[in-house]
Amino acid sequence: MRLFVFELLSVVHATVHTVNFAPDTSMWTIGVQYADMTIQMGEALKFTSYSDHDVALMHTPATGTHWEQCSMQGFSAGAEHTTIWSTSDFALVPTDKLYMPPTCGDFYITCSVPPHCGIGQRLKVTVNNVDGSACSSPCQDAACVTEASKPSSASGVVHDVIPAVNSNYWGMTGVYNPLSVEIGDSVVFRTSSGFHDVATVPTLDAFSNCVMTDKTLHAEWIYGGNDISAACSGDAMCCPASTCGQTTDGSMPTFTWEAATAGEVYFVCTLGSGHHCRTGQKIKVTVNAASTGNAASTASSDAASTSSTCSKQAHVQFVVAVLMLLRAMAIM
Repeated sequence: MRLFVFELLSVVHATVHTVNFAPDTSMWTIGVQYADMTIQMGEALKFTSYSDHDVALMHTPATGTHWEQCSMQGFSAGAEHTTIWSTSDFALVPTDKLYMPPTCGDFYITCSVPPHCGIGQRLKVTVNNVDGSACSSPCQDAACVTEASKPSSASGVVHDVIPAVNSNYWGMTGVYNPLSVEIGDSVVFRTSSGFHDVATVPTLDAFSNCVMTDKTLHAEWIYGGNDISAACSGDAMCCPASTCGQTTDGSMPTFTWEAATAGEVYFVCTLGSGHHCRTGQKIKVTVNAASTGNAASTASSDAASTSSTCSKQAHVQFVVAVLMLLRAMAIM
């Protein structure tokens, strides 16, 4: 009976942490969502990205909405756009590029690399007149992209383009704060279409310098798909048991790692011979000894989600109910 109660209490204390970018990380990438923005005339947008992405302005469609022109195959037939910054304008490491809309109006900005627009790399920006007056003469389509609209620097207000809060994504360009967990906790990596893997390296030096020589692969998917790769299927350390799965809507592969031993664990993405790691796709996870308690999981990790909190409360209620039942049985 005591063992049963102990196991129930252990479940209560276990927490599920979903890997997430550090708050307010400026980046233009896939796998995340972007909330609509409103700025004023004369203000600029900063896109922080790398050479796998571009910045493009979608033209007004003949029918339907702008975003209806996006699909998993790219833009639909007849959809037009004007490139603001091309993939060659970015580099292998995160690079900043500015766009200053030349007039007031609504601007629909996306990445033209298929299928990036279709999976959320898109942003609607509304530009208001400084005096609050109605927008009477907005620019149209290609006329909205001029040399003056692409300054190398800006003296006025610059708005970082950042993902919506709690994107919970394992991808490039982001910054990942160190994560502190307890033994028995789980860490979930939520990524996209096999464009990233999950691995560990043995030392802090290898982690800091993105040295992949002695990596251990924990999860890998078919490039462009959500199925486990052939190499991973043949590796007992890769996606063991049911650690690799998919999000509830089936759109993204996931990997779940359970903390079993105290110490530091260095997670990286190995793609591009460490290129993804060098753009910031790495996270240090510290597993605390059992006696430290859950207080070590700080808010800076931005890891314990609301759903985890609700789940924990539900477990507590369940344990209380079981204990009351056991007490009643003992009285009987």
